[in-house]
Amino acid sequence: MQNQIILVWFINFSLLLSLNGHADSSPIGSLSPSPLVLSAYTLEGLKKTHPEVLKPLLDPFVGKPYTLSTEEAMLQSLRSLGLFHRITFLPQRTGLDQIHLTVQLEEKWTLIPIPIGGATSGGNLYGGLLLFESNLFGWNKKFYGGAFWGNNGFQGMFGYLDPRFFSPSQSLMLRFGIGTEIVDHRTTEGSLVRRYEKTKLDAGGDWMVSLGKGFGVGVGFQFREHQEEAEYDSRWNPPTSERFAGPTLTFRYQDLFYGPVLVYGVSSSLRYERGFNLQKTDYFDSVTLQAQGYVPFWGEHRIGARVQGFKGLGIPAILENRVSGRFLKTIGDDVFSNTVLMGQLMAEGIPIHFRWGAPTLVLYYEGGVFRNESPTTEDPYYLAHGPGAGVRIYLSKVAIPAFGFDITYSVSTKKAYGFLNVGFQL
Repeated sequence: MQNQIILVWFINFSLLLSLNGHADSSPIGSLSPSPLVLSAYTLEGLKKTHPEVLKPLLDPFVGKPYTLSTEEAMLQSLRSLGLFHRITFLPQRTGLDQIHLTVQLEEKWTLIPIPIGGATSGGNLYGGLLLFESNLFGWNKKFYGGAFWGNNGFQGMFGYLDPRFFSPSQSLMLRFGIGTEIVDHRTTEGSLVRRYEKTKLDAGGDWMVSLGKGFGVGVGFQFREHQEEAEYDSRWNPPTSERFAGPTLTFRYQDLFYGPVLVYGVSSSLRYERGFNLQKTDYFDSVTLQAQGYVPFWGEHRIGARVQGFKGLGIPAILENRVSGRFLKTIGDDVFSNTVLMGQLMAEGIPIHFRWGAPTLVLYYEGGVFRNESPTTEDPYYLAHGPGAGVRIYLSKVAIPAFGFDITYSVSTKKAYGFLNVGFQL
């Protein structure tokens, strides 16, 4: 079920990293030996999206020289919304030094029922349905809600994201989840640390403000209540139930370039959380780091690197983090740790395009260090690393990958691990 919890993070992180259409436009340089000025623009093809959603992105270009670089900047602004399958620019000269631009847009499907499913080599299976609306009421608001079940529990969740909350420089995200989970925590040697079942409720929100040039800062609040079920017959060394609430602080940097299928550039975030125990007088602190960068090579393929880390101080056992899936794919899914640092080198290629989208092939090598919770281990830190390969299916009218499969080999454990995901779980 931990893979399902991570779904919220992937959705929030993926909503703006969408695959969109492309621009078909006439050569600007042939219109005049000197740059012409964009006097006005007309939007065509909008069936659901309100024109006011696009005005803050396009209005700043009116009255400025219309060049190839201007056209590319406008294209990137529209692609960042994740709402359009195809974007076409048709400039027409209207005077000695003026251009009128017709922007033809083909919208994506926005209200989508999506099957969610997955499997891991450790035997965890889950499936369900999620309803995703990426353009709520035509105002570029995003909502998801659904539920799924597995052989180790149940998870229900919903979330809301407003990328332009009060102003284009502000965003608001709300999330809520409830469920049950059977936790089987083992060391890297396979020794049982604890086994228990819990019910959980997690809620929170974040308000982000853009500082310009890709930087942003956000403040938020979270509530977490995880209760251990005493009636679970197979329980062994269970943790105590806990209820925490507290503030969050997030720093973000993002500089992205949107291709027809893949996204390039840099994105990173650093998040601090403090949870105050509502039943006792103690608290916990945690810091989460996420950073990734991709550059194009040999056309629209890409290579890149990813770094991810987590450090928790005073985190109770019932809130511990699963290492597999969220951080590493070269370790079994029954290992937990509150100290993790990993890195990955990756190459992703597009062998062929279809009308419905494109498949990609992914090759990577990852490695990570995490704290081993085994009380009998002399070295408390464990290194897991190894190669991996996978397949992704991108649908041209859906904002995120629809299917993915990964298989890895761990040099550390000498075992192979498989991950199958359908829907948002990439």
